[in-house]
Amino acid sequence: MAACELEQKDINAFPGTTLFTKRQAPGMMPTAVYLPPKHVTATTKLDIVIWLHGFYVKDHEFLFHNDPARLREQVRDCGKDVVLIAPFLGYEYATDDGFAGNYSVKDLATPKWGERYLDEILGALASFLGASSASIPQLQIGRLIIACHSGGGNAMRNLVGSLGKYQSHLKACWGFDCLYGAKAQPDDATFWYQWLSGQNDCALEIVYGPSTLPQSVKLALVGRGLATSDGNRAQPQRPALKNLNVSLGHYDSFPAFGQMVRVNDLDPAFVDRFMIPQVADQPRLHDKPAPQHGEFLQHAISNVRDAFPFPKDIHYMIARGGFFNRLSKL
Repeated sequence: MAACELEQKDINAFPGTTLFTKRQAPGMMPTAVYLPPKHVTATTKLDIVIWLHGFYVKDHEFLFHNDPARLREQVRDCGKDVVLIAPFLGYEYATDDGFAGNYSVKDLATPKWGERYLDEILGALASFLGASSASIPQLQIGRLIIACHSGGGNAMRNLVGSLGKYQSHLKACWGFDCLYGAKAQPDDATFWYQWLSGQNDCALEIVYGPSTLPQSVKLALVGRGLATSDGNRAQPQRPALKNLNVSLGHYDSFPAFGQMVRVNDLDPAFVDRFMIPQVADQPRLHDKPAPQHGEFLQHAISNVRDAFPFPKDIHYMIARGGFFNRLSKL
C-alpha cells in the first residue's frame, strides 16, 4: 500500500483548505479533509471531527462536492476552528432487488484501526502543512468527536472501540438518523446504553427521524431509566445517564401543532406528553402488574410515529442542521 498523501483542490473555489488523499496514495482509506477559513495554521493541537457517511456516496470527493449533507458548509458556517476528516467507506445504492455496492465498515472494528488511521491522516496533513516551511509540524489531537449519518451509525459503533491511544481524547459522538441496528447483537440501543454507561468524559447525542425511530426511542427511554432493555416499564425507575441526549430531528421550520416550529422549540417535557404512555395506561398501586413483552416501548414508538409530522426531506435535514447545531456549540 502506498503511503498516504494529501493534495489540495478547490483553491479559490471554496473558502478554507480542501484536501483529498491522492488516488495513487490513499493510505488505509480514501479520505477528504477540510480546514475552515478560521483555522490557525500555526497551531499543532487540533480539534478533530471524524465524519462517517452512509449510502449513496460515490467517492471521497463526492462527499464534499455533491453529498446533500453539505459538510464543508456546516464547518465553514459554524465559525469554529475544527478539522473535518471524512473517510470514504464505499458506495452503496438502491436497486430493484435491494441494495448493491461495496460499502463496508468492518475494518473499523479491528484492534487499533482508529488509532492507526488517525496517525496516518495526521502524518499526511503534517507533511502537507510543512511542505512550504522549514520543518514538518508534530500534530496532536485536542478534542476528538465522531459524527455519523444514516448507515454510518454502524461505522461509529465500530470505531469507538478501536481508537487506542486516542480514546481519552474522544469527547462526543453525534449520530444523525443512524440507529438502524435493531437486529444487531446487541441492538443499537443496548450497545450504546452499555457503552455510554462506562464513559465519564464522553457524551452521546442522537437525532432521529422516522426510519430510525424505534431504536432511538428505545435508547431514549432506557437511557433515562424509564424502560428496561426488553422494552418494559422500569419498576422502579432507574438512574438516568447524564451524558445522553436523544432528540427528534427537525432543524428547518415546518408546520406542526398549529404553528411553525423547529426541534429546539419542542421542550422535552412536551415531547414526553405524546411519546410516553399516559397515566391511564400505567398500572396504579394495587393494580395488576405492569404489562410485559415490551408493550411500554411499543406504545411509545407508536405514539411518536402517530403524533409527529416528519417532513419528507427529514433525513438530510437532520444531517445538515444537526451537524451545524452541534458544531456551533463547541
